This record gives sequence, C-alpha cells and structure tokens, in this order.
Amino acid sequence: MISLVNFLFFLGIILNTYFISVILHKKGLPQPLSRNLVSLTLSILIAGSISLLLVSFESYKILSVTLIQLLASGSFIGYIFFHKIDLLLNPISGWDKSGNLFTNIILVLLLLSAGAMYSLFPIEYIKGDRDHGVYIVFGSQIQKTGGLNFNNFRYQELTQILGNNIIQGYPAIESDHSPLVPIGSLSPRFYPLFPTYLALSVDLFGLDAMFRVNSIFGVLSLVFIFLIVKKWIGPWGALVAVFFCAFNPAQLWNVRTTLSEPLGQLLILFSSYLALYFFHKHKGWMVFAGGILGLSSFNRIDSLIYFPAIVIFVGYLLFLRKRSLQKGLNFLLGYSAISILGVLYGYINSKPYIIDLWKSNQLLKLTLFCIFSSILLSALLFFSNLKTGKQSIELFKNAILKNKTLLRIISFCFFFTLIAFGHSIQPVISNTDTISDFAYFRKNGFLFFLLYVPLILVLFGIRGYDLLVFRKQFSGSLVFLLLGTLLSFVYFYDPSIYPDHFWASRRWVLFPIPFACIMGVVGLYSLPIKKQTIRSALIVVIIAGYIYHLYNRDRLIFFERMLSGYSEEFERLSTSLPSEKAIYFTKKQDLASPLHYLSGKETYLIRKTRPFLEKANKLIESGWNIYLIDEDFNLEDGPVTLEKVDKISLEGNYPIDTVNRYPDTLIYRGIFLQVYKLGASSTSAQDKKSIFIDSSQFTYKLKTVKSERKNQPTIYEELKAYDHYIPKDPKGRFRAEFEGEILDQATFSVTANQSTSMIFPESPGIGDSKKMRIEFSVENPETDDVQIRFHTKKDRQVVLKSLQLSRIP
Repeated sequence: MISLVNFLFFLGIILNTYFISVILHKKGLPQPLSRNLVSLTLSILIAGSISLLLVSFESYKILSVTLIQLLASGSFIGYIFFHKIDLLLNPISGWDKSGNLFTNIILVLLLLSAGAMYSLFPIEYIKGDRDHGVYIVFGSQIQKTGGLNFNNFRYQELTQILGNNIIQGYPAIESDHSPLVPIGSLSPRFYPLFPTYLALSVDLFGLDAMFRVNSIFGVLSLVFIFLIVKKWIGPWGALVAVFFCAFNPAQLWNVRTTLSEPLGQLLILFSSYLALYFFHKHKGWMVFAGGILGLSSFNRIDSLIYFPAIVIFVGYLLFLRKRSLQKGLNFLLGYSAISILGVLYGYINSKPYIIDLWKSNQLLKLTLFCIFSSILLSALLFFSNLKTGKQSIELFKNAILKNKTLLRIISFCFFFTLIAFGHSIQPVISNTDTISDFAYFRKNGFLFFLLYVPLILVLFGIRGYDLLVFRKQFSGSLVFLLLGTLLSFVYFYDPSIYPDHFWASRRWVLFPIPFACIMGVVGLYSLPIKKQTIRSALIVVIIAGYIYHLYNRDRLIFFERMLSGYSEEFERLSTSLPSEKAIYFTKKQDLASPLHYLSGKETYLIRKTRPFLEKANKLIESGWNIYLIDEDFNLEDGPVTLEKVDKISLEGNYPIDTVNRYPDTLIYRGIFLQVYKLGASSTSAQDKKSIFIDSSQFTYKLKTVKSERKNQPTIYEELKAYDHYIPKDPKGRFRAEFEGEILDQATFSVTANQSTSMIFPESPGIGDSKKMRIEFSVENPETDDVQIRFHTKKDRQVVLKSLQLSRIP
C-alpha cells in the first residue's frame, strides 16, 4: 500500500509538471529548460501547498495529498480541453539544436556535481536545541499526527508532583504561560511550510530523506540563477554565476542542513525569474509571480521585509515606467494576498510566538516598516492622479533621464563608500570600544560576510548595479535587485543571530550571498573593456581566484558527513527503549524533543536531577515505569533505586564553534548518556565523602579530526569529560585526584549545571606525571552537577587510569 501511494504521489508530480508545461507553452514560454523548470517547481510547490493546507486542519496524510494532487491534474486537463489547447507536447519542444549545446552540457554537469555534494554529505543535526533539530521534530510530528498540535495535558499531573522542576515544553515548543490557558498547552515557534516538506520526505523515503530535502531546493535555485543571469549577460556568464553560487561555503553548508533558508531562497529566485520573464507579457502573470513570493510568509516570519522592497519597485514604475505601473501593483497584490494569509496562520496557530516577537520589538519594527511603506505608496498613488502630481512626476522623470550619467557616478560613489565603511572604517570604530563578541559581530556584519564572498566580487557587484539599473532595460530585474539590496542591508545592519559560523551564514544565504555572487559576475562580464584578450584574461584571473577562495573555505567540510551517527542512534532508540507505560525524564534539551517526537518515547525536560529524584517515588506510585536519562555513570540516590537499562551514544564530526572567525577545526563529538529505570527505595540519600570514577566511562568526548589553523597550535587533541551529580548540599570545596601517565602534560577544568557555568578554568594540576590533583569550590547552592574535564594537548601521549572525586572537609 505504501509503495502504491508513493507511486501515485510521483505520478501526480509528473502529470502536473507535464500539464503545466503544456499550458505555459501555449502562454508564450517556448524554451524547454525554462518551461519545464517552472512546471516542475510549480508541481513541487503545489504538493507542499496541499500538504500545508491539510496541516492547517490537523489532517495531513500522504494519501490525502496524493489524491488531491491527482484532482489538481484533472483540473489542469479540464482547463486544457476547455481552452482547446493541444494536449500533446514534446518536452524538448522549442529547443534550438544548433545553439548552446555545449553550455547546456556544462550546466548539467554543474548541477549533478552540486546535487551530489548537497545530498551525499548531509548534516544530521537531530538535536532539539537548535533550529535544525526543531524543524526535524516538527516534520516528524506532522508525519505522525497530521498537524502541529503539541498540546500535552499530562503536564498537569506532572506539575502537581514535580512543581517548577518540570519544564513545560521544549525549545521552540513552548507554553505561553498565560493563566487563561490550561497547563500543557504548547505552541510551535516556527512556521510550517518547510517542516511540511520534511514530513513528505519521511512518508516517501524515511527519516534519512529529511536531510536531503534542501538538495532539491538548492539545485532548482541554481537553474533559476542560470536562467536569470543568462538573460542579462549570456550563457557563459550564467554558468560562472551558477558555479560561484553552487559551491559557496555558506550555500554548501546550509543546503546540507534541515533549515528553512534554502526554500526561502528558491521562492525569491523563482519569483524574481517570473517577474523578469513575464514583465512584458500579460499583466496577470505578475499577480502570480507575487503570489509565489508570498508563499515565503508560510516559511519565515521575517519574509514581511520583502514588502518595502516591492513598494520601492512600484514607486520606481510610478515615476519612470508609468505604463507598467499596473504590473507592479499586480505583483504587490499577489504578494500581499498570500502574505496576509501567512500572517493569519501564524496568529491563529502560533499566537504566543507572534506575541513574543512583538514584545521583543522585532515584529513591531517590521510591522511599522510595512505600514509606513503602505502609507507612503498610497500617498504617492493619490498624488500621481492629481494634475500637480502628474506634472511633478513628469518633471522628475525628465530630470532623471537628463542626468543619468551624474546618477551613475553618485550611485557608484555611494556603494563604494558603504563598502569601504563596512570593510575598513567600522571595524576600527568597534575596536575602540570594549564590547562583547556578539556586539562586535553585529556592528561588523559586512566584515564577516566577506568570509563567504570575496571583497573583489562585491566591488564588481557595483558594476552589476550599473548594468541593470542604467544600461539594461529590464524593469522586471528590479524585483531581484531590490530584494537582494534590502535583505543585504538589513542583515548586514542587524544579523539577528548568534554569531558562530556557519550558523551565522544562514541569514545571508537566504539571499545576500547568492545576490552578491550573481551581481559580481554580472559586473565582471559587463566591464567596458573593448580588447577581448584583456577582458578574457581578467575573467580567468577572477575565476581562478574564486576557486582558490572556495578551496580554502570548503576543504574543511567538502566531503564530510556531519554528525553521521545521530540518525542511526535515534532509529535504534525508537525500538530498543522500553515503551510500556514508560515515561522518560532528562535535563538534556537537545535530546528530549527528538526522543519524544522522533523516536516516540514520552520524554520530558526537568531542570535539576536532585529535586527530581527526591520526588520520583510519587511518580513510581502512580503506576508508571519511570526512566531517567543522565550523563553520570555513577548516578545513585537514596530515595529511589537506579537500574541501568540502556545507553545512548550520539557521535559524529562537526566544525568547532567559532565566533568572529571562520571555522578552522573539524572535531569528533561524542555524547554518552545512561538510561536508568527508577524503583522505590526506603533508604535515605547518603552523601559519600569520595567516589571513584572509571576513566573509561567518560560522558563527553571531543577529538580533533582535522585542523586548518595556521601558525597556531590545535586547541586540543582530545577532551574527555566526566559528569557527577551531587546528591546533597552542593556548596563546598572538592578535590579531584588523577592517576595515569605523563599527567603533567595534561590540563584540567571543571564546569557546572550542564556546562553552563565555569567554576575551574582550564589549568595544569598540582603533582607529577603519575599523580595530579585539582581543587575547586562550588558556591552556588542551586548547582546540580559538575563536569570534570581532562584536556590532552596535541602530540602528548597522556594516559588517564583513574579519577577520584572527594569533598574537602
């Protein structure tokens, strides 16, 4: 049955693609590449939109999506027959066999190479603490339940027993804490379009397919880049733009993730292409192009920022291309209509999320920006219908046309000054202040953007502006130009994201990075150099330089499959962990929601282990099998008995987090957790004066896999961490004693509360090569655990044989 449904689903995609292609051929889109690409992309968006509609009614099922798709195919057939369109169409009809064969072959090779790099080395980030894992959780919830209803009223019972030690919800699945809302009402903090595609991928191909959904969007985006740039500077320049974008490190990284930006990028490029191609055709097509961009409002809340860019587009047409004003208004209408639906969806289904964004002023500023744009446009349209307004607009238009050369000089100076300020002046200003890494990143977003796009390419982008604004009469290009410009300015001024790379690059890959690459290539290929030899030599030098740039940036991640052990482990846990009347508790935010929604184990977050164990007997008495997932291999407590029933091993390679510098070290990360079954006990907790920790039972391990750091030693060759839960009053002094070989070449550190607090910074111990000790104090009475870290430097063969932790009287 499943295989039949899958077959019918893809049959619906194929039929819709074919029938849309037939209609587009009739409507004046003769070129087979553009016609078939638009048809395929529309078919994929139709499947996603059908699924999204079903999710809105909590009734998503792959069978329902398939049936509605086939109904859509039937409606296309009806349209074709009603308008007497020839149903038979050769897929390559309109292809000029004599031209561009070589460039098409190169394009195919580029797309195949990019698709392989995107899909064969995914980032399996199944961790609920960041967006990658949250989207996976959302997709799994949709696939299993048909919607995004996260309400769980068991929290009412658990809160009565555990009090505020139980956390209601998970990262991005949270309670609004309103007294009018019952305990256990949870709402998502993200928009649903991308998770809906993840749900489709799971239904069609299983869990592993989630990590490859963005590969499809990434490859489609590359073809639209080719078609857009080809219209401006020809096929060879378009191929260079595709190459520059395809293997850009930010593009390579983000397309391999489960993040929503690649889908948002595709919607921008698709809409820009439709606006460019159909601008001089029937004006109704611009409504359609705007509607495609409006779908972004179901993907990302910040897509409202597109509205001011479209208003500027309409304003340009009003003053300089008034004959085409209606087409701009139609584009704005299409975008606004779909965006309003997206806003309503968010308010109805994620109201607490919208309220939180409003209180933080992020959504408030965006809303005010849109309102101001609307008022300004309305005033301009009203003014343009007055006699005085018509005269003023005509005078303004004539002044612009007469002073085009001056405007070109002014625009060049303006952009060059902005680039010079962001690259050379703002960093100097920032260095005069004592500010945090986050503040430095926020003030110097453009400087770190250049880690992904070379400065020379950005400078050539100024020439690209000159071509599209002043020399090429492509008014439809302004949609692409204005969206790229506004998004670049906004995300340089305020990236609004934690500044560790590659995490920070996701804001820029939405559009500023491909926009800068494309504009740079357009500027490069439009240089006014008459001598072809010099021009070609310059192009070759720039391409060679960019290839060298890609080599330096991509080699750390190019052939690496990140966190490759995560998906296998979560699939194993779904069958190996007990399910019968089982409830799991853990402090690990990155584990709880994937285990709950992906592996199907009822898992809840707690704040601290010690208060939980003190009240666990009441949970056991309620008749449930209670399990605790913790990192302490020696965990024990008097009020309950603890029996080890399983272990969780989450392993894989991942770049080291770097703030304000490009990632340069690939490390192995291993997290090893114990699963305990709790039983009733009549004994009271005893605070042991000392405890021996098996050196082989580390709970956290980092190891350098590859380092690209120059003239600096590797941060560490290996780090092993040992967690210990403190049964009673945590305040006091502790001593950790180590035995082993060459211990004088190691360093030690201690953190607390799941590594959120540093209580003993990395330092050498006291002792000799055989025995070493460190002493530290725990001052916070709320401390629940400590983590003792054993650091081994590069090329030092240190061996740890035993570890003893004791209180100092």
